[in-house]
Amino acid sequence: MRRFASGTITYTYSDQAAAEHELPGQPVWAATNALYRANDIQPVGTSKAETRKEVLYVGRFEGSKKVPLLLESFAHAVRQQPDLLLRLVGGGSQEDQLRHRAHELGIADKVIFEGWVDDVDRLKLFYERAICAVSPGFAGLGLTQCLGFGVPMVVSKDEPHAPEIELADTGGVIWVETDSTTSMAEGLLAAWRRRGELPLSLVSDYVRNHYSAESMARGLHYALEDVR
Repeated sequence: MRRFASGTITYTYSDQAAAEHELPGQPVWAATNALYRANDIQPVGTSKAETRKEVLYVGRFEGSKKVPLLLESFAHAVRQQPDLLLRLVGGGSQEDQLRHRAHELGIADKVIFEGWVDDVDRLKLFYERAICAVSPGFAGLGLTQCLGFGVPMVVSKDEPHAPEIELADTGGVIWVETDSTTSMAEGLLAAWRRRGELPLSLVSDYVRNHYSAESMARGLHYALEDVR
């Protein structure tokens, strides 16, 4: 089908490279998915380790997101590092189950249920205090969000991740074994040990330059310009 087209618009840079290899000489433009304008994508917080104590999850509380796995893993990690806190931003059908399990695990005082928050400035406040965000299930736009704010993400290896997973190439991902509370707990503790390196300014810069609303629009603009 592409042979009959004037060019191709791809969703990711990795798809762009593959398309260019398949049909050398045919124009290919990348229009990556974006959450925010470039001005909103900035590294947040300071490098003072004592200001970062929170593990952050932003998203739905549904089966495919595997939030109970994060809760169990956090319970393991907090036994070794009692200063840790877990902030859950979002909601869903598993919220009551998660609250009950936090009490059973004896960590209810360490888990903050924030509810849904969409405002970028409020979200930045959470990321300022975070040592990492976590994707216990498949990763998607949440990876773009946390890396854009200069915060690493702990990600389960073998999940049907969204195309944004190509951002793992920035070095901002801490990989852990799938469905393993032990491995995920180790990932959280690794993030704790590295918290003095945050924010990841170079990673944030890359996201701002390549995954902003402007960069997405730029890819579409170039495509329309070239096929006139």
